[in-house]
Amino acid sequence: MAHEVYPSEVNERLCIYGERVRVARMRRRWSQADLAERMGVERRTVSRLEGGSPGVGLGAFLAALWALDLWDTARDMADPAADAAGIFLERRRTPTRARRRKEKELDF
Repeated sequence: MAHEVYPSEVNERLCIYGERVRVARMRRRWSQADLAERMGVERRTVSRLEGGSPGVGLGAFLAALWALDLWDTARDMADPAADAAGIFLERRRTPTRARRRKEKELDF
């Protein structure tokens, strides 16, 4: 099964997010078909998303958040400002001294 391809942490997170979508849908008393119609996908896609299938695209997940009016909850996902490791590595590569730039001669 495709679940085995990804690290267990990824599969767990997919299941958590799928369950959150299901809970939001149920609170609205929508069927999977209702949510699928609002998302513009097939009902089976909603079922797979709620089941934590890694084959469901990010676009479908974001469409579900949009349809459920949870769009703002995705705003900070993968925010570069929260990438502590990336920021650290970037700072390590920053030169400690500035070099004078050589001006190019304009040869007309």
